Amino acid sequence: MSFDILHIALIASTLFFILLSTIFLIKYKKSSKKYKKEIRKIKNNLEKEINYLQKEIERQNFLINQLKSKTTSPKNIPKTSKSNTEPVSNTNTNTQIKSVENQRFEDKNKKLWELSLALHKEKEKIDRVKKEIEFRHNEVTKSINYAQRIQKALLPGEETFNDCRYEHFIFWSPRDIVSGDFYWLKQIGEYTAVVVADCTGHGVPGAFMSVLGISFLNDIFGRDKIYPAKEVLEKMRLMIKNSFHYTGNTKKFKSSDGIDMALAIINNKTLELDFSGANNPLYIIRNNELIILKATRNPIGNYPFEKPFESEQIYLQKGDRLYMFSDGFIDQFGGKKGRKFLKKNFQRLLLHIAKEDLPMEEEKEVLSIAFHEWKGKNHPQIDDILVLGMKI
Repeated sequence: MSFDILHIALIASTLFFILLSTIFLIKYKKSSKKYKKEIRKIKNNLEKEINYLQKEIERQNFLINQLKSKTTSPKNIPKTSKSNTEPVSNTNTNTQIKSVENQRFEDKNKKLWELSLALHKEKEKIDRVKKEIEFRHNEVTKSINYAQRIQKALLPGEETFNDCRYEHFIFWSPRDIVSGDFYWLKQIGEYTAVVVADCTGHGVPGAFMSVLGISFLNDIFGRDKIYPAKEVLEKMRLMIKNSFHYTGNTKKFKSSDGIDMALAIINNKTLELDFSGANNPLYIIRNNELIILKATRNPIGNYPFEKPFESEQIYLQKGDRLYMFSDGFIDQFGGKKGRKFLKKNFQRLLLHIAKEDLPMEEEKEVLSIAFHEWKGKNHPQIDDILVLGMKI
């Protein structure tokens, strides 16, 4: 009888291990939703079996104690020849109990074996799905990594920025491997044209839009001709509409698709700045004061309340710091209360950095540290980040 109890305990411990393995698989294989319901049923059945076996062990222990008390009590000790039949009856009772219990255990073991086989089959299915998902994930990741190389090749390189006479930094941090935010710079005679843009979406869709935006800018300035800033944005709006075959039917083109952009064209001799923005402004910090060149509240693309882009001119001074940016930094959730960073805090941060009169590359490091401290470990990056700074 003690052997049977040990057998039950072994089965119970095995079931407990299988149960833990099942729970681990359920948590680890979130991607295989297809088999979650079946595994949950098996898990519930195993829990019921474990509970039943525990009760069965308790019942058997109770029966064994009762049998021991009967066989060892003074009433069951033979005193005369008349009591010689009592041990025989006790032996028969024990034999019957053993046979019934053995049959029950055989039935339970058979059910447990069937459940183990079913669990093993489900585990094999999950392993196959896991391998397939991992394979596809690796293939997609390889493709996106290659797309990142192409996107970086399209962005202005170090040689282009080395030709720029102004000290600068670029804080560019894609949310995914590729980014919907892009920057662009070109020297055209005595002019420097600088662009910071934020395309609709992020990741692969945003990257496709950024490739379009870069190619359109290269086309507009391809003949080394300078246009007024607002005219450049109008040209880009027309190009994007034509690219999406927009013919007036809003169903073919979502109003949310487009590019937010800040464009600054600087005359390097006179330091006159011509600025035009599509939803994105330009900040100038001069003598620890913030000057905001406002943008037109329109994206570059189709928009139901479309209006012409406006431009603003200002003469720069030596020591002025220019900042162009997307909304990723401002909209990032973080802090103790999990709120957005917001424009006011971003402006205060830029004013604080400019007051320290740091080199532009060190300003980038300060912005990066501030961003990651705000985001913390509990808040994921929600959008692409791009901040471009330039010192006159």
